[in-house]
Amino acid sequence: MRRVIFALVFALVAGTLCAQEAPVYARGENPFQGDFPFALGQPINLNVDVEGVRLDAVTVSARGEVRAGEKVRCETLLAGNNTTDKKPTLTMVLLLEDADGKALEKVTFDQFRAKAGKEFQERQRVVITGEALAAAHKVYVFVQIAF
Repeated sequence: MRRVIFALVFALVAGTLCAQEAPVYARGENPFQGDFPFALGQPINLNVDVEGVRLDAVTVSARGEVRAGEKVRCETLLAGNNTTDKKPTLTMVLLLEDADGKALEKVTFDQFRAKAGKEFQERQRVVITGEALAAAHKVYVFVQIAF
């Protein structure tokens, strides 16, 4: 009986560990471009490898209340991993779109460098209009990597 319980516990633990595998990265072109669903404060899962730079997710979060007619201070986070031995410069632009694909607002980020062989979490503060944040349903993500 103990062997059966031990076997069940072992199988449960092994199954849990396997379920927490690292994400699978699709191979992407440089510059990387794609359309994704958008929800304020929720990560946009990119899971793409562009020439050895893995882009995991980008998140846009409001730092205050979102109100029409006002500009909203937001914090953005681009998480990823540079698996190369180079220190590339990344440029990112987000285009917020409504449900019909109509452009609402373009958000351009300052360029930054990713350290060789390291994970990165680039945080930048941006200002976006309340109307664009309230109406956005999709986002077009553009990331260019220069070595």
